[in-house]
Amino acid sequence: MTEKNNKTVTIILISIFVVLIVFAFIAIKIFQKKQITALENHFINVSLITSVHPSLPWKFSAKEPNIKIKPGEVKTIEYIVENPSDETTFGVATFQYHPKELGNYFTKLNCFCFDKQTLKAGENNRYSLVILIDPEVTKDSKTKDIKEVIMQFTFFNYDEFKKGQT
Repeated sequence: MTEKNNKTVTIILISIFVVLIVFAFIAIKIFQKKQITALENHFINVSLITSVHPSLPWKFSAKEPNIKIKPGEVKTIEYIVENPSDETTFGVATFQYHPKELGNYFTKLNCFCFDKQTLKAGENNRYSLVILIDPEVTKDSKTKDIKEVIMQFTFFNYDEFKKGQT
């Protein structure tokens, strides 16, 4: 081959390489935009269930029993607790959620669960749960289609609960 042909082939190969890089860049940007759009439109409906063991005379409810959480969003959930009895009582809340596959993506940033709570006679209070569902939940084949979640808190009499732990 002549030197002129070598230069022509080199220019053509470089041009093809540049075009491929540009197309790859455009394809990556389109894919990223689709992922961002999918994440922006992905919400998980959460049903908040509350209960109190019969040995504790409290009333307990979520301010909003059904909420929507967008993965990646930090969400504060408020609960209302009341002691309608005529004595000071102590409670502790346990926490669970379903489906369990969310375990790797579910983070409690602040929670009243598993801490001793005190309510005086006739007192009411508000407790907050701050959670984050990792946006990676939308990429895992086991969790990406989860649209409904149940979160349940149960309050127990603190002393009885601690006896059961020993």
